Amino acid sequence: MTDSTDPKSQEEEVSEAALFESRSDDSGGTADDPLPVEESSPAAPATGRSGRLLSSFALLIALAALTLAGYQFYLQQFTNPLAPVSSRLDSIELEARELAGSVAGIETSQAEALAQFASRQRLEFDADRTALLDSLNQVASQAPPSSREWKVAEVGYLLRIANHRLLMERDVDGALELLSAADQILVELDDFAYYQVRANLTEEIRALELVETSDLPGIYLELEALKRELRQLPLQLPQYLEARRQPDETAEAAGEGFWDGLRREVSDKFRIRRFEGNIKPLLSPEEAVYLELNLRLMLERAQLAALRRQQLVFSESLATAAAWLREYLDQNDESVARAVGELERIAAIRLDQDLPDISGSLSALTAVRRL
Repeated sequence: MTDSTDPKSQEEEVSEAALFESRSDDSGGTADDPLPVEESSPAAPATGRSGRLLSSFALLIALAALTLAGYQFYLQQFTNPLAPVSSRLDSIELEARELAGSVAGIETSQAEALAQFASRQRLEFDADRTALLDSLNQVASQAPPSSREWKVAEVGYLLRIANHRLLMERDVDGALELLSAADQILVELDDFAYYQVRANLTEEIRALELVETSDLPGIYLELEALKRELRQLPLQLPQYLEARRQPDETAEAAGEGFWDGLRREVSDKFRIRRFEGNIKPLLSPEEAVYLELNLRLMLERAQLAALRRQQLVFSESLATAAAWLREYLDQNDESVARAVGELERIAAIRLDQDLPDISGSLSALTAVRRL
């Protein structure tokens, strides 16, 4: 059983039988054979039959081996018929993934390119729009304005100048005149759209009229005139010189005696008086020059304080100047008394007054022009 089923042993037996048969066929005609066999030997037919049987058996064994090999090949190829299809599907899926990746990359690049193109188009559109608006504004500005637009622009200019004069220079009179001029132009326009502007103007004009105005240019010029008069104001004179200036006519007319005349002469030469308080000596010529310079400095300080609306500095400077005039100058002189009175009157002027807000009319006009 084992020998008949093993293909290798069968092939060996077939090859031995064929070799034996070939040797049997060649034994009759070869002279070199050392052991020739006679043709008439009775064992020759039996040997030929056994060789053919062996050949047939070997052929059967070969066919069986071939059939077995074919069966195994059939089992390998057809037991799992979907294996090639599955491998092909895997390869197709891999290719599809690669194709999807490449398509995604292309879509990304295309999206970026589209975004860049859209951004450039947007920038170009904005630039064109800006250029168009600038061109339209230039064309509109080149067109001559109407008389109504000129008047409205003039009203706005007058209101701005009035606010500047009041806030920066505290010029109440100037601001009042400017507001009145603007209101007169609105009256000429006769446009109900500017009703609120005129209402605010009326209130602001009334508020400025209630303010006690101070003529700063007038104050400055008055102080300047006082500075020029300082050289002409007389200093305080000694008492005995005043006595000499007034002759005693009554004594001469009465005809006084010897002793009375002697007593009068002595009393004119020597006089004793009692003074209460601190007594200051008269000024020397050098000190009189310094007094004039100090008075001029105080008046200039008062002028600067008036322009800056500094009430405390203004009042103190004028009060100091008036005190020096009363102390060192001749109070009996009319020009000195007039100078002191002017300084006291100017020092009483109020500079730091509360000013009203006049910006409401300008705001209302700006709101109307924007409509």
